[in-house]
Amino acid sequence: MFGNNLILPNRMLSYSSALATYNSIKPIRGRSDQNERPLAHRRNDNLTIRLEPTTNDIVVRLYSTDIIRYNDDDVIVLEPYTSALTNRVMRSILGPHVNTHWADRDRPAPDHITVVNGRYYNTPEFATIRPAQGGWELVGGAKPFEVPRLDREEGKQALRDANYYTFKLWLETRIRLGVIEFGYRWSRSPYKWTPRLAWQYLTAGEEGWAEVVKRMSSSTPLERELESLRRAVYSYAGCYDTETVEYFDSWQQLDAALRQMRRIA
Repeated sequence: MFGNNLILPNRMLSYSSALATYNSIKPIRGRSDQNERPLAHRRNDNLTIRLEPTTNDIVVRLYSTDIIRYNDDDVIVLEPYTSALTNRVMRSILGPHVNTHWADRDRPAPDHITVVNGRYYNTPEFATIRPAQGGWELVGGAKPFEVPRLDREEGKQALRDANYYTFKLWLETRIRLGVIEFGYRWSRSPYKWTPRLAWQYLTAGEEGWAEVVKRMSSSTPLERELESLRRAVYSYAGCYDTETVEYFDSWQQLDAALRQMRRIA
């Protein structure tokens, strides 16, 4: 592994600069493949650059994965492996106007984000970029974000239909009287309700409400438990619309959308 001794490569923002970098590196004597050369350190084959003789592409490889491919028409294809180290290498070679945020977490929302000229794109498999007037542009690999948006009026009606407001009043009254006992003591995360089960218990009256409380934790803030319950009701009643977004202009916008997508998933 690279560890703390990682030598990051310099900028290579075009085919010509990548070719010049390649030509400046002497091949390692005795190697059978003289087209592949060490990019970070001559004693470290974990990051290499090579010339493909059949296509003349310049390819940067991290470990056993090709992560950047330069075509001689100045189209650059990014196929980053999902790791923090890959993102560091990408940023070193293509930043600051092209960055990748490819996470290796298994989440129910996009994790493979590529930033091109300040725009945040969902690039689940690859990203194709090229220089443009005033910077860079993404020309391939992006898929739109599908962001769920709550219809608030429909949501309020769904809560009324599910007896949520009556349940909440019942729960708060029993908390004030000190006659409530939550089912879980140590869980710090709210219960993850399925829409059907949440609706079933809320519409069943006090017997169902008692079942709801059994799944709540005394170590989790009550509002977080209630929020989880409300989201399940919204999902059951179909209160979410989907907004298709091609890209986001800031990390704050993207982060808010990803949080919403992960909450609803």
